[in-house]
Amino acid sequence: MTRFARIQTLRRQATTLALLATAATFAGCHGGDDNSGPPTNTLPSFVSGSVKIQSYDGNTDDLLTAGLGKSGLASSTAPAIANATSPTAAELRRLAIYSNYRALVDMTANGGYGRFWGPNVDLNGNDTLGEGKIAGKEYLAYADDGSGNLNVSLMVQIPSSFNADQPCIVTATSSGSRGIYGAISAAGEWGLKRGCAVAYTDKGSGNGAQNLTTNLVTLIDGTLSNATLAGNTAIFKANVSSAALASYNASLPARYAFKHAHSQQNPEKDWGKNTLQAIQFAYWALNDTYGALNNGSTHAVRYEKGGITTIAASVSNGGGASLAAAEQDTDGWITAVVVGEPQINLNLPSQVAVYEGNTPVGSFGRPLADYMSLANLLQPCAALAPAAANAPNLSALPVATTAAIRTARCASLALGGVIGGGDTTTQANNALAALHQAGYEADSDTLHAPMWDSQAVARRRRDLRRRVHEGQRRR
Repeated sequence: MTRFARIQTLRRQATTLALLATAATFAGCHGGDDNSGPPTNTLPSFVSGSVKIQSYDGNTDDLLTAGLGKSGLASSTAPAIANATSPTAAELRRLAIYSNYRALVDMTANGGYGRFWGPNVDLNGNDTLGEGKIAGKEYLAYADDGSGNLNVSLMVQIPSSFNADQPCIVTATSSGSRGIYGAISAAGEWGLKRGCAVAYTDKGSGNGAQNLTTNLVTLIDGTLSNATLAGNTAIFKANVSSAALASYNASLPARYAFKHAHSQQNPEKDWGKNTLQAIQFAYWALNDTYGALNNGSTHAVRYEKGGITTIAASVSNGGGASLAAAEQDTDGWITAVVVGEPQINLNLPSQVAVYEGNTPVGSFGRPLADYMSLANLLQPCAALAPAAANAPNLSALPVATTAAIRTARCASLALGGVIGGGDTTTQANNALAALHQAGYEADSDTLHAPMWDSQAVARRRRDLRRRVHEGQRRR
């Protein structure tokens, strides 16, 4: 062998040894990860209790219309309950979808339902989808810290049209005090029609209640249970001792405690967090559905964090929750945000001015707590102003009782020097003018009467974290 050949052989041997050493080094560093396979799909730690999973065939029942279809949703007659004293979970779900779908969109043909939007309208805006029922699977669970005091409802709907190779998620955070289906028409339908999973949350202010006389509470599927038997599975239970409850019931019988008003949690601080939790729950549900089986029992992670195109979407408070989620998202869960009329609190610079046409707006950009405080104070009296006459839904309220409350509020405001006027009508006009000055539009005058009990009172009690029996007057 020549000297050159010996050198070449030595070089090859050195190269081989170097490669073997490198391989051994990497094997030691990685500990054989290449052979372990993908990680197991683990339920997020914030999910409390069991996960309810239900499949819908898209015929007798479905994700978007609960089996009602386009025609059933359009009907002015709500879905029937076979036994009103004991409705089933399926009946309550159908009624919830019917009510919430209709609440946030114009259901008239002239308004666009069935023509420009609705279950029957395809992605090109054409009436080709018939009744528009969507088959798929639904996951339902609570997010909680283990105490049962939070019990934020989370839900994921996965349509049968979901493309596992081109995955997408759309969030649908509920607005106001709406339950888990609150944004089904505002955001859910858009996502389902496009084959996206839809991640819902009631953001901790959903429609959970406790009948303080019968001690019945609402469960996550809408059915009722004795509060003691329900334990931590109730959407909400009032924090009140037996003695205080007995005293309260004796003084004010036949009352309800509602989660949004009486949970003492001030859920608004966690709206963004809850929306992010809904997204993470959706990832888990999608991995549970499409992840490969590990050892024949558990599913592997197919979709890693940030691996799914995710749009945070909703309206009103749900839109504000989506923006909060995007602000808090440091891990790349959210791809884009699409919201309508989001409720947000801005820290505005002093030089900012707002105009409506050519007219400057005198007051704007206050925190929601300020607007609700003013509404709680002034709305009952302002509702008696002539400009607020013919308010919608007043027939549902006891006229004599509410009129007495409003008249008394006007008198107390005048006595305290908050408003002027020697008679009720003048006082009411002044209360309404004060609301206008604070930023409430004249277009909203007829909403003050029905919105006071349902919104202003509930939100102020929420902010103050009052228990149901605290600071309550006979009304």
